[in-house]
Amino acid sequence: MNFKMWVVILLLTGSADRNSYAQVLKNLAPDYVGLQYAGSIGFISVGGGYDLFRQRVRAGLNYGYVPKEMGGNLHLLSTSLFYIPLKLKVSNTVTINPLDVGMKAVYHFGDQFYLNWPERFPRGYYWWKSALRLHLATESSVTHELKSTGRIKSVTGYIELNTNDLYLISYVLNPSSLSVTDIIKIGCGLRIHF
Repeated sequence: MNFKMWVVILLLTGSADRNSYAQVLKNLAPDYVGLQYAGSIGFISVGGGYDLFRQRVRAGLNYGYVPKEMGGNLHLLSTSLFYIPLKLKVSNTVTINPLDVGMKAVYHFGDQFYLNWPERFPRGYYWWKSALRLHLATESSVTHELKSTGRIKSVTGYIELNTNDLYLISYVLNPSSLSVTDIIKIGCGLRIHF
């Protein structure tokens, strides 16, 4: 069992003292916070996450919003998991990740989205869940490490390409009606690492 799991168990059982709580909160704080524009998780989204397995895996959680004038009053919650196969150190302070690969799950809040379709639709008529989209994604990024002794360790700029389950299956079933550019969505963002 890893350290963070033990900390959660201690908190739940109430056996940690006041000083331990401060240490727990420090260990549970995210490794990064981020801001993303577009990319299937909102017109703008904010979130944070953790660098895992010696910084070869990145897990994140974002809240996204689409204003009414941009297509609706939408609220979204997304989780992501990316694998980082290659890091290229181009200088003492700059690293490029040419192609991280990952998955996302995006939940759309609202009465017009369903995890289970209402009874007015015949059972099995729609195979997908309108409230939940599963995505395949890639990301390319550039990270600049800050050599100061401040709290911020580095800043990462990135571009993401993704498609979701509904788009991908629609493309496979209708290749003459859809092009790859119809199903690929692009987002860009900034992560600040602590």
